[in-house]
Amino acid sequence: MTAPKVTPLVPLSRPEPALDDSGSPAGAPRPVLEASGVDKVYANGTVALKNADLVVREGEFVSLLGPSGCGKSTLLRILAGLGEVTTGTVSWWEQGYDVVGSKRRKLAFVFQNATLMPWARVRKNVHLPLDLEHAGNSAELEKRVDDAINLVGLKGFDQAFPRELSGGMQMRASIARALVTEPNLLLMDEPFGALDEMTRNKLNDDVLKLWRDKGWTVVFVTHSVYEAVYLSSRVVVMAARPGRIVDDIAIDEPYPRSTDFRVSTEFAGYCRQVSQALERASAMGDDPNSKQENAR
Repeated sequence: MTAPKVTPLVPLSRPEPALDDSGSPAGAPRPVLEASGVDKVYANGTVALKNADLVVREGEFVSLLGPSGCGKSTLLRILAGLGEVTTGTVSWWEQGYDVVGSKRRKLAFVFQNATLMPWARVRKNVHLPLDLEHAGNSAELEKRVDDAINLVGLKGFDQAFPRELSGGMQMRASIARALVTEPNLLLMDEPFGALDEMTRNKLNDDVLKLWRDKGWTVVFVTHSVYEAVYLSSRVVVMAARPGRIVDDIAIDEPYPRSTDFRVSTEFAGYCRQVSQALERASAMGDDPNSKQENAR
């Protein structure tokens, strides 16, 4: 009996995805932030950042994670236009920073500390960005202040002074101050690091809800593996001395996220993956040509 003839399988050729003018797959969200070859060297020779490349696309929630001294906050401030690069380029919405302050696109920054004016009530603190814009006190703007205060759960506390609020409530007021500008891009520098675990978890959930409801793009600095994995669509891992990006991990889990995700095997797996990336970053050692950075 003659064996049947077998025709070998020929791999199917797949067409290359179409690219747009920026080199991204056609239909992909447009870049909101782009840092290319960014170095930051201070006057004393400290190399805070070395050859940092980062692209953040519209609608992403990206966390910067790494040990103290890795330049997370330095990079975030540069991305906010609050610091200058030594070499390299940064663009916002594919444009220079000088055109970002248009009415169409805005960014807001939430600092590690609430940085509220202690002599001013919550409402006045939240109104501050509008005062700096010389926006006045129209009924429309007052409604924006009301909406921002209500969104962060501080309804009824608008006439309180910062000293009368808990740490978590002060951070809510700080976030409301950012919200009142109606930003497209929100940059947050470890805003919940000093809070207890229960308060932090609650604020994580609140920020995620606002992010989804408002359609923000968020870049978030944290020291916590668990916080980064819970919040993020991507976790960017940095190494220290000099600060540099060494890994970029996608968290491919759907939103909304809840306590069920925090106790899931998937969450544990991502935490393990990110922790291992941090260990590898620590094992890289210091660059002998750079001095230790004192910034976070």
